[in-house]
Amino acid sequence: MKRLILVAVYAALAATVSAAGFVPTGPGDPHLVQWSRNRGYYRISADSRELWQWGLGRAPVEQPSMLTRGRGNDVVAIPFDAKGRVAFAPVYIYTIVPETFEENRLLRLVQGISSKADVQALYGRIPLQRRVNGYEVWYYEIRVFNPFEELPSGTGRH
Repeated sequence: MKRLILVAVYAALAATVSAAGFVPTGPGDPHLVQWSRNRGYYRISADSRELWQWGLGRAPVEQPSMLTRGRGNDVVAIPFDAKGRVAFAPVYIYTIVPETFEENRLLRLVQGISSKADVQALYGRIPLQRRVNGYEVWYYEIRVFNPFEELPSGTGRH
């Protein structure tokens, strides 16, 4: 009887962990921007420790710098389940400040319903694809610009 109860407890714990989603969340997660039950996204800074904890440390984020003339990349990471549907809330990894246009675009995705074709129609290009925590993840790069990191040309013009 004890063994049966122990197995039931382990099964419940496993279900809780798998239901936690692509990234571990807790009550009142400050990174989660929730619009409705099935629409929302995570917003984290490119220098956040969660980037590595969530398995997204290899995302193609590029901080704007003087070497890149103030240009860089924010990244949207979208996880898919085995059926090719958006599995959990996507993750928006930003370098300076989140782009409002991109945040609004993420709210168009419906978890468990939006398909890979829907995502491609929304973003319009084939992304970088990787496996993270057992999910297929598509990374979309978003070009950003920070004029404070642009090198002056020396001629009075930038």
